[in-house]
Amino acid sequence: MKDVGFTGERLHAGDERFSLDIARHRAAYEIARSQAGEGNVIDVGCGSGYGTAMLAKSAGQVFGIDRVLPDRNQRGCGACFVVGDLRALPLQPGHFDLVVSFQVIEHLHDPTFYIDAIAGLCSPDGLVLVTTPNILTSDGVNPYHVREYTADELAETLGERFDQVEVRGFRASERARRVLEQRSRRIRRVMRLDPLRLRDRMPRPLVEWLFAQFALLVRRPSPTTSSDEPEMSWRDFPAGEATDDCLDLLAMCRKPR
Repeated sequence: MKDVGFTGERLHAGDERFSLDIARHRAAYEIARSQAGEGNVIDVGCGSGYGTAMLAKSAGQVFGIDRVLPDRNQRGCGACFVVGDLRALPLQPGHFDLVVSFQVIEHLHDPTFYIDAIAGLCSPDGLVLVTTPNILTSDGVNPYHVREYTADELAETLGERFDQVEVRGFRASERARRVLEQRSRRIRRVMRLDPLRLRDRMPRPLVEWLFAQFALLVRRPSPTTSSDEPEMSWRDFPAGEATDDCLDLLAMCRKPR
């Protein structure tokens, strides 16, 4: 099976064009690392595998599962990567002390089977961490995102299988916020070129190809960006209260049923 190419949605560590996005996602993985201890951990929907590799540096037994292989340079990190489907997991139920699933649930029209799967993997006293974009601040142009959530909607959806659900939010530092606002302005300018939403009538492969090109366009460096400014890190995306203006939502779920 060959490596998955660039899509504009799937992030690859080492691609400087997406360093801000990876820093934003790593903020969630740092929280996961702080909760993992030496227990058994699974990363559901691990994508290119860079986050799973982070967890493998400090946790006990770490699994990453996705429908496709992780990036080649992540496969020797000490984690066990599984190519599989959540509807037929080759893993022992209730085995994991920590289940993480970041930026996955928004890809599903009906997340019932997904929530059943992550609840089934979690041990009775374990923890499940789920992140997803906050629909109230999302640009809403990603064709891979079919359903986004408010904090209350996410808590209600996950509460169908967990007795305890706490939803928090990730915010951006001032410098990260400036970059994201600049990107949003570029997105709005591009979207004005399609006022009739002709993209909704295009073949899916064409839409995905255009989105990949679009993702590069809106992330081009700004002429005013200072090369002396330190690189963005996960610390630019602190977690706190799930307010309407937070970037991403983080659900902390316990007591699966």
